[in-house]
Amino acid sequence: MTLPAPELLLTPNTQVRRAVRRLRWFRRAFLEQVAVISEDCGIPFDVDTIRLADAFLEWSAAFERKKPTSRADKRRYVDHVSGLMLEQLLRKAPLSARCGDKAPNDATPAQFWPEGYACVVFCLNVRAAVLAQDFGEQVEDAPQMESLRDWMSFRENVAETPENAISFLQHFAGLKPDWQFPSLFQPSPRQSPPQLTLVHAPNQPVLQTLPADLSLVVFDLNAVSNSRALVAQALAHVLGRYGYALSDELIDQPLAAAMTFVALRSGKLCPGSFTEYFRNAMSEIFAAQLQLSPLAQGVLAELSSKGVKLRIAVDDSKISVSEVANLLSPDGHIGFYEAPEPEGRIASGKARLWVSADAPRLQSARKNGFQTLGIADQDGRKPEYSDQTILSLTEFPELPR
Repeated sequence: MTLPAPELLLTPNTQVRRAVRRLRWFRRAFLEQVAVISEDCGIPFDVDTIRLADAFLEWSAAFERKKPTSRADKRRYVDHVSGLMLEQLLRKAPLSARCGDKAPNDATPAQFWPEGYACVVFCLNVRAAVLAQDFGEQVEDAPQMESLRDWMSFRENVAETPENAISFLQHFAGLKPDWQFPSLFQPSPRQSPPQLTLVHAPNQPVLQTLPADLSLVVFDLNAVSNSRALVAQALAHVLGRYGYALSDELIDQPLAAAMTFVALRSGKLCPGSFTEYFRNAMSEIFAAQLQLSPLAQGVLAELSSKGVKLRIAVDDSKISVSEVANLLSPDGHIGFYEAPEPEGRIASGKARLWVSADAPRLQSARKNGFQTLGIADQDGRKPEYSDQTILSLTEFPELPR
């Protein structure tokens, strides 16, 4: 590590991955890191150890709540929890620089924002130590660490949205961050057998623009939010209580499929408490993390401004419609309903569109008179029964002028 680091993080006989989970060691390592930076930059600091302990406790709770069960995710989780650590340090603000009467000097990141710099360096050094010990990786400094423009953006963004610290730590580590949903850790997709790529039949209409008489657009919740990843997070958490790892095929299935999965592998009936654990996990995770994607917000705003009615379809088997409605549209601007099946009645002469990545939902929508717009998966595979397929909401068709 070339960033200024304390001896405690460089000691080979200390397993940092385990040590950093203990408050006494965490506090000592942080204080030593601040001392090293103070000597290196000539900036004295005051440390509020009560706030530091609060930051540690919040980080430790988040660590446990999001911890993956699959070995394949352990390496990526190091990057994520390092960002979580930075987020809590900035939220609790245990550091204050004593600059006295000296005029501020913005020549370096450490001088531009001493407290932020010290916290970033500490988190990057902890990350580097864990990667070196557990994964044999030697970390090099990323050029972003020296960019004052990046530091200005960092300071401004985390002041408004503290969870952006997760993305910025990854940015300063030279990684490609998730800027849309920084607080979400998504399990790695499992390998699935090759599938045929569906193509449009010649007689299928292609929606270059939306119908002029469009009256209603229904979006599956997964199409406009991070809900699918949150369901995966909740399932992984609950399955982990019983010693099992999440498999990809369970995410889009009813909850009963996960209960059957546990029963088949344990040779016993799935405990009745499984449903309660899952519902509690879903409520907690959705309340903390559910959000519409920025792309979805733009599409919904544009459609609403043109007088198109909007609905979001929610799978009530996993989360209640009322919970989602309160989280995403507390003012009632967007309608919500349970959606095992699309609404059956069609307004005469009015076009309606269903947007989803789920083939059975699109099939049912077609039967009920909807035009369908499918969203391809991450590998570009198109869902069946879509009149047109887009890769993401950036390609959402326009309304006629």
